[in-house]
Amino acid sequence: MARKPRIEVEGGLYHVTTRGVDRRDIFHSPEDRQKFLTLLAVQKAKLPFYLYAYCLMTNHVHLLIERMTDDVGRIMHRVLTGYTQYYNRKYGRSGHLLQGRHKAILCQSDRYLAELVRYIHLNPIRAKMVELPQDYPYSSHRAYLGLDPAGPIDVDPVLRLFGPRKNAAREQFAAHVAAGMRQGHLAALYKTTGGVLGTAEFVDSMIHRISEHDVHAAASRRRAVKERPDLDPMLLIETVEIVTGVSQRDFCGSGKSARVGLAKQVLFLAGRRQGASVTELAKLAGMTISNVSRRSDAAARRSAADEEFEKIVAQVNEKYLTSVSREI
Repeated sequence: MARKPRIEVEGGLYHVTTRGVDRRDIFHSPEDRQKFLTLLAVQKAKLPFYLYAYCLMTNHVHLLIERMTDDVGRIMHRVLTGYTQYYNRKYGRSGHLLQGRHKAILCQSDRYLAELVRYIHLNPIRAKMVELPQDYPYSSHRAYLGLDPAGPIDVDPVLRLFGPRKNAAREQFAAHVAAGMRQGHLAALYKTTGGVLGTAEFVDSMIHRISEHDVHAAASRRRAVKERPDLDPMLLIETVEIVTGVSQRDFCGSGKSARVGLAKQVLFLAGRRQGASVTELAKLAGMTISNVSRRSDAAARRSAADEEFEKIVAQVNEKYLTSVSREI
């Protein structure tokens, strides 16, 4: 659903957007929007980041995030997967809810922070849904004005741009937003170079920084593959048996119970993380390559949305590597 954005910079400011398939509505009630915000707050606690603004429209979402240590892609994957699962259960549907992956534009913070917060808060005005931004209950604008609790919104870094005293800063911020009410859609905020929005100097420095990171990351991946010991299939199976409590006969057979299904997914995801190919895992489990591929993808999605499942996979990997190191 939400693959890692191509550009990931620690401390980067990202304007994140996602919308429904074919521009269909993704929110139908206040409870839907609250669920989305709850999922966002949960991930903010687990994978810390700064959230400067949000606006939940009927068929799309705007977020303004400053990345800390975890990838924006990982954060959004968890939020959007969780919301899609909630939506599909509630409305009795299946399949994709959102149109492809989310978009994440890396923005020059000192130049665009206040401008982007204003632009995001004025979405309901441009859509002619309300007359004043504070009349729209599903954006962070009311939190900036002190009309609602800030909750997960980091208002202080933005308000400090408008003055050292909070009350006066709120007044200046409100005037700043009001001044933009007649601006309409600002296409310039989406015109990027290589996915980066900012001055030529900023764009050049970010692209150079990202290129260097990609080179180092690729070298690290090559070293990891070279140094990784060959997969011990029987040891991996034994480890899955111990951790899940499901025997090899069951999870490598045709069983379809929830416990067996979980053990299969754990085997496939743990195996992939140890460098096993889909072909190797198919032979190991006595299944077709296409079936293992589908189940591996499902396991990866589950690990992003289900913390308990991820703990089981991590436990298998840790126990397997410990056993391998002893043998070596």
